[in-house]
Amino acid sequence: MVLVYIAATEQSVSNYASGNITDMLTGYVPGRKSQTEELLVFLQKHGTSTPRTEATLTRYFSNNSGNIDSEVIANFGSDFDACDPESFARVLAVAEEECKPTKRALLFSSHGTGWMPEGYFDSNGEHTSVFQLSPKRISSSNLESLSKLRIREGIGLDYPTKHELDIRDFAEITGKYHWEVMLLDCCYLGAIEAAYQLRNCCDYIAASPTEIMINGFPYSCILENLFKSPNAKGYRNICQKYYDMYQAMTGSYQSGTIALVNCSQLDAMAEVCASIVAMQRNQMQSVDRMSVQHYFWKSNKDYFFDLTDYFSSFATEEQMTSFKAQMDKTVIFKAATAEFIGLKIDPEKFSGLSCYIPDSRYVNLNAFYKQLAWNQKVNIVQ
Repeated sequence: MVLVYIAATEQSVSNYASGNITDMLTGYVPGRKSQTEELLVFLQKHGTSTPRTEATLTRYFSNNSGNIDSEVIANFGSDFDACDPESFARVLAVAEEECKPTKRALLFSSHGTGWMPEGYFDSNGEHTSVFQLSPKRISSSNLESLSKLRIREGIGLDYPTKHELDIRDFAEITGKYHWEVMLLDCCYLGAIEAAYQLRNCCDYIAASPTEIMINGFPYSCILENLFKSPNAKGYRNICQKYYDMYQAMTGSYQSGTIALVNCSQLDAMAEVCASIVAMQRNQMQSVDRMSVQHYFWKSNKDYFFDLTDYFSSFATEEQMTSFKAQMDKTVIFKAATAEFIGLKIDPEKFSGLSCYIPDSRYVNLNAFYKQLAWNQKVNIVQ
């Protein structure tokens, strides 16, 4: 079963959601009577007369004439909050009951702020005890044609309520099943904190350490690889096409980063990092955060830095040899354009995964970070 979950109640994302589905259906679509291949799409968009459209779970299939047909499996109504944990769990349960799959792939598409707490990224989370605040949109004053750019920003965002899925809830819910791969079409999910939280939920994760342009993943090629090559080779191919798509664009739209993570290696990665942190605690304190390759182009959103470049700024050469050897096993594909909306990305420093570098200014964020599985293992924030 391939489950495509699109929570697109914010208007800028909503405008592209239907196009992504249309592109996807131009590729391989399984037949109606297939016993091993099922394509289900959950979709909720921004409404015209209501805040949201009706949330539906639909099966798509090719008929005997080779045309694409569909049938609605479940209609959850327009009051459905696609980013509420109970709602998300309900959709997965319906899909599971309908298909009874032996293999699963999840493509999750919405806004995204990686591992961060609900509302923090789009508000000044240090000045409020409630992170759930209205998101701000991109300013048109920054870079070339910025007023025309749209970017996918929560893991999931329900725009009317401003609800976001906590990465821990996402892991708990998806972890009830086993997924061969998760394609996370949301900003900043290519973070070691997010990947480690999801390590027991799936075999592979494809995600970006930066934001993702509104075009998202290369939807037209996804299904053939997920159905016909459900393995590391097929997932690499999706990532390669992701990079190729953005590399072929011009101007600020030539902005894309992607990585494929082998989840079976994440525990070993954490062991290596924990050992280095324990021995280099004093050296960590003197790291100049802004000298590390970072993946944010808005200076007041300094939460995502390159994992390898960060550790290389305080670890010994011998320690980095072990680190890089394990990193090569963990990130099995990575690619990045030379810039992301004006932010230069050094190919020698790009590891494919981001991480948080603690800052004493972020008291609330540091307190939240301590709760994440990655920090509990590696002890970045004490």
